[in-house]
Amino acid sequence: IALNFLCCFIMMPLLAFAVSAALGCSREIRYGTVLLGCVGGGQASNLFALLAGGDVSLSVVCTLSTTAIGAFVTPILVGGLLGESVAIDGLAVLKSTTSLVLAPLFGGIVFGGLFPKLTQRVPCAAFGILATMVLVAGGAANSASSLLGYSAWRSAAACSILLPLAGGSLALLMACMLGMDEPSKRTLAVEVLSKSPTVAYVLALKHFNTATASVPSAGMISLAILGALVASIWSLPIFNASSSSTTHATQEENH
Repeated sequence: IALNFLCCFIMMPLLAFAVSAALGCSREIRYGTVLLGCVGGGQASNLFALLAGGDVSLSVVCTLSTTAIGAFVTPILVGGLLGESVAIDGLAVLKSTTSLVLAPLFGGIVFGGLFPKLTQRVPCAAFGILATMVLVAGGAANSASSLLGYSAWRSAAACSILLPLAGGSLALLMACMLGMDEPSKRTLAVEVLSKSPTVAYVLALKHFNTATASVPSAGMISLAILGALVASIWSLPIFNASSSSTTHATQEENH
């Protein structure tokens, strides 16, 4: 959890600044990229962690912590990196966290406790994918004008792709160097990769302009695609052969 915090609020903001500078982006694109790098984790990371074979409980805790702490840390980071004052309504963040994360989480726990047999038959992953697709489609539709109406949308899209790729790769490298177990490695990489483009988009529109919002707007699509792609790759049998053999051996011992 501590490593996720450091990656989310120290490594990613610095990477955002470096990526936008390396690409020679305009001031608006640079601001949008830094905003995306400074916000907390996105709720879709929990689904991606599940599909990738990560630790879902750890993923939920990481998302909750960065979302809550981001209400206080993000304005400081943006002010320090961009020299701009950004205000975030902490109470609104708390309400959003409760409705988007805590309520579904506790609802699922209660439902699973009351109807355990039915829960085992429900294709949770399929429902999660469908819900994520609906949310991404809605967010992308609402923000499409900010992206497609801006002449430098290619730069915005490039930053929204390169930032999570670089961040997720470095997070995975650090996890490997620290000797973390496989589920924790995957969870950390997914959490760092999956920022909250919706929060960054709202902040960009409120405190900057539509050009700045083009990066978070592109991120609503690119982060969903990258997260799903990473989760799909990690779900392949070739990356889960050891765990499958361990489970098979355990079953044989029980018999």
